[in-house]
Amino acid sequence: MKQRTVKERIDFEGVGIHTGERSRIVLHPEPENTGVRFYRNGVYIPALPEFVVNTFHSTDLGSEGVVVKTVEHLMATLHLLGVSNLTVEVLEGSEIPILDGSGYLYYRELKDKVVKQTEDAQILKIEEPVVVERGDTYIKVLPCSCFEITYEGEFETYLGKQRYTFRGNVRDIILARTFCFEHEIEFIRKNGLGKGGSLENTLVIGKEGVYNEGGLRYQDEPVRHKVLDLIGDLYLLGMSVRGKFISYKGGHTLNFELVKALYKNLASVRV
Repeated sequence: MKQRTVKERIDFEGVGIHTGERSRIVLHPEPENTGVRFYRNGVYIPALPEFVVNTFHSTDLGSEGVVVKTVEHLMATLHLLGVSNLTVEVLEGSEIPILDGSGYLYYRELKDKVVKQTEDAQILKIEEPVVVERGDTYIKVLPCSCFEITYEGEFETYLGKQRYTFRGNVRDIILARTFCFEHEIEFIRKNGLGKGGSLENTLVIGKEGVYNEGGLRYQDEPVRHKVLDLIGDLYLLGMSVRGKFISYKGGHTLNFELVKALYKNLASVRV
């Protein structure tokens, strides 16, 4: 697999789901071995574990006091497309635009603008089992030449228990939107988050149904979105990954614990 970038600058704008600010970003092509990085207020922020500053309801990166919030959906799209060299310049706001709450609009704009470069891309191949746990949640990784993710969630609504396995078909997850439960909204707002959330960019789930016009995009949309989030968080390793992942009720914080565990081993190999 070769390294990849985009053939031209690509612009996106919208609202930040947590800040509520207008957000405008530009994706710039970069030469080989640059990696994925963000640029805001004169500061470059590499998309690597040591620059993660928050995992509460989003994955945020920061350096020198400059923060870029909610990078996970864009990172998932880059991971799925194998884009390894790119600068995301944040021109307005401090958050990546949420767009429709999924990765679809990013994927639609990027998929025909990805170009292969000459050098080989790095790929992390899981060679031994790894497990991270937090309370009653866990993520287990097993060696495999594939890239497979199983997510299982238990929801205190009509959805109940859901389980989904992603085996590489982007169409199976790319439309899955970020979601919240009706009973969580007050808590999210009290924590200063969700200021830009709406039915246009968030799947809102009640006890007996969803509030969004048109309903669910997939019968098990919430767990498919959790897979998308994990794909985005895994790309903080700075490379694509091969292995079989099993997540039970995981979220950004547990995803990051896994990334740190994998990255620690990766760093020792590099040394």
